[in-house]
Amino acid sequence: MTPTGSARPAALLWGAAAVMVCGMLAASADDAGGAASAAASPEVISDFLIQNVCLDASRTVLEGVSPIDGDPRCATQRDLTPGEKLSYHKHDHPSPGDRAAVARGYQRRDSFPVETGPFGRVVEHSFDFGTGPGRRFGVFDAGRGDGGDITVMSANAASFAATEDGGGGFQLFVGPDCRGRVSSAGLTDSWLIALFDPSRATPPQGEAVARLADLREGRQDNCPPRLNSAFTRWYVRPVLYRAAEGQGTPVALTTLISEHYGGERREDADHVERFYFTRELGSTRWERWQNLQHSRGFSTEKLAKAAADFASTSRCSKPEIPEGAAFVMIDCREWTLIVPPDDPAGDRPGFFLDAVRSRHLADELFPAPGPR
Repeated sequence: MTPTGSARPAALLWGAAAVMVCGMLAASADDAGGAASAAASPEVISDFLIQNVCLDASRTVLEGVSPIDGDPRCATQRDLTPGEKLSYHKHDHPSPGDRAAVARGYQRRDSFPVETGPFGRVVEHSFDFGTGPGRRFGVFDAGRGDGGDITVMSANAASFAATEDGGGGFQLFVGPDCRGRVSSAGLTDSWLIALFDPSRATPPQGEAVARLADLREGRQDNCPPRLNSAFTRWYVRPVLYRAAEGQGTPVALTTLISEHYGGERREDADHVERFYFTRELGSTRWERWQNLQHSRGFSTEKLAKAAADFASTSRCSKPEIPEGAAFVMIDCREWTLIVPPDDPAGDRPGFFLDAVRSRHLADELFPAPGPR
């Protein structure tokens, strides 16, 4: 689950906008308080997972406009619907030295709903690289880092069921209901994002220990004999996101944050992956943290260098350190650079899941609805 590559915010922009942002954060804090007190439900969680479109006064979709642009024509907004064309794309930010050559950033990440047979509506969050040899935005460049995440809903949880990235290839996440041959039921409640209880009015915040296994290509037919543990924490709060040059000042958005620890206890977890979801943009930011004292695959020197190398890219602003062990951030992306669609009428959705449906077994797990 590692969207590899490079970029980040300029400190000058944040400093210049600080006074304006204070009022925005106060307003967003009120909004976040309302969201945190609202009862968690599939509808509430889904609203954070799917990006919105902007509508004008006649309720017509505004092409090339996002809800964070501050465009006065955006009278209201709503979630994308399955099959609806994308009126804008979310990209990460280029590092300061790359702005002239890579004005549109390195990676595109769109968050949109897709109808499937077994799961009903799932949400695809794409990883689409557009810079470097053989990489093009809007085309699934197999073997060159392109991929994404697939989020599914069960009766009481939102979770990642599958992912693909440049490091681990195509992977399935299975949970406690995986028995015998891998099936759609076995993919639910695995890599937890958040839990909810339809019978109780509880806010979207909590902690749980997820039980899951990561099945990589070549061993995805059968359920594993045992599962791993991952402490998970989720909560809602306002977060300040950067804007691209010419796209206004930084914006504070109410955010569902989900932290996935590499271990049953956060005090001795190997690593943390932190996901940020907003009602306006869906998947909005991601971070990878490693335990400074012990991390698989890292010596102390190698980890210190990785953290320093990442910090030098100026890709992301400095966030709060996750609770638990002494963690250092080694990777991050923030997808708040808004790019218009290639087609003035909107771009067709369906990037990662289209490719997934051509894979062994995956076509059985995520088929389109209807007869096969």
